Amino acid sequence: MTSPDNSQNPQNDSNDKDSLSVGELSKRTGVTTATINYYVRIGVLPPPRKTSQTRALYPSHFEALIFKIKALQAAGLNLKGIKQVVNGDPTSPLAAALPAEASSSAAASAPAGPISIADFLSQSGLDDDLYDNLVSAGLIRRPRTGPDGAPAHDRRDLTAARAFARFAEAGVEYPLLGRHTEYSPLSKAEALFLAEHLSSATRSTPSTHPGNLVVAFDAIRRYLRHLELEEAYPDWRKPQG
Repeated sequence: MTSPDNSQNPQNDSNDKDSLSVGELSKRTGVTTATINYYVRIGVLPPPRKTSQTRALYPSHFEALIFKIKALQAAGLNLKGIKQVVNGDPTSPLAAALPAEASSSAAASAPAGPISIADFLSQSGLDDDLYDNLVSAGLIRRPRTGPDGAPAHDRRDLTAARAFARFAEAGVEYPLLGRHTEYSPLSKAEALFLAEHLSSATRSTPSTHPGNLVVAFDAIRRYLRHLELEEAYPDWRKPQG
């Protein structure tokens, strides 16, 4: 039987538009193709979609997954632990190291492209009142106009919204969440400090791609913040209530 010509299949064309070659994925993330293939081989990344014996396409959300892997490596986690986290092993004590939407499956990464307000609320878990308060306070950016002319958010907004929703789920009410506005000067100071790091970087290698340097900076700040937390609130790991 003659194999069908997949190049004429509209479904494949649609999938291809949302997929990346290993070379393009390497270029975007600063991770070598050999490393990406290794991640797939040991199960840290799910297998790509094979289009021929020598070619494969990776879903676009693999870019975010690889940056997450690098962030976990920078935080000191080995690949065995990262595999458990990324694949959402419910028996792993590391499962809480990632947000639930990221650890449940690779496909659960924040979607690329504009997100309508209705989808944004559904995917973030925010209720209408909390959403309105956060937008009004500038803690979530106001929606921009999407390609269809309707207001929309992006995946960075969604990541922040999910974080706020998690605190709300834990019983933290808006008056405290709203106080994040008081720390805007701290956020600006960290952004300027990060900009100093990026502008001072003089050597360019795959591992020093600006996106990787941002991940490294975040790992340093997170580590130092946790050291301070241990001093200020030693029992923070114990369940409350």
